[in-house]
Amino acid sequence: MSEMNICGVLVHVKNNCVEQVTRSLQAIAGVEIHEVTPEGRMVVTIEGDNRRYVGDTLTGLYSVEGVLSACMVYQFSDEISDTEEGIPA
Repeated sequence: MSEMNICGVLVHVKNNCVEQVTRSLQAIAGVEIHEVTPEGRMVVTIEGDNRRYVGDTLTGLYSVEGVLSACMVYQFSDEISDTEEGIPA
């Protein structure tokens, strides 16, 4: 069995750093940017196969130059079977 962890995050960025932060976040494994506003708000998800990775990645967003805040707004965690048994076709 493996684990699936997804975390939804609202990231606030300095207005003049949106492009720079976008590039930085795109370089982080498991991070996906879904929406960016001109005012510097980003809707981001973090995915990983264990809770520690997702938590460490969320905490690490604060060290990205230009990030003002990163607030978790959603979290989901579940174990996934290594087989497809029980999954309808």
